[in-house]
Amino acid sequence: MSVADFYDELAPEYHLIYEDWNTAVTHQGVALDRLIRSRLPDAQSVLDCSCGIGTQALGLAGHGYKVRGTDVSERALDRARQEAIRRGVDMTFTACDIRDLERLEGTYDVLISCDNALRIS
Repeated sequence: MSVADFYDELAPEYHLIYEDWNTAVTHQGVALDRLIRSRLPDAQSVLDCSCGIGTQALGLAGHGYKVRGTDVSERALDRARQEAIRRGVDMTFTACDIRDLERLEGTYDVLISCDNALRIS
């Protein structure tokens, strides 16, 4: 099973990793915003290069950042898109392997990769 297949299968239930996923989105948005503002007070754009279903990306978009989420899992990105619509936040999403970010156009003030995004073999 590929990594993309694993996360495609997990996407519908990924929120169950958290006791309360909606609260986690809010709390992580607050924590990351605080961290970003402490280092880069004028930051406006964020690339979440392993956004999954959007846990951190949605939280940051709710704080007014221009967020682009990428992930290897199309199903996770579909879920994140649905959540962005449901929450009324404007975000963009692109299927992209974290190892292939150079193909993305544009620049970002901040790049994040949180949770279980990297595997070392």
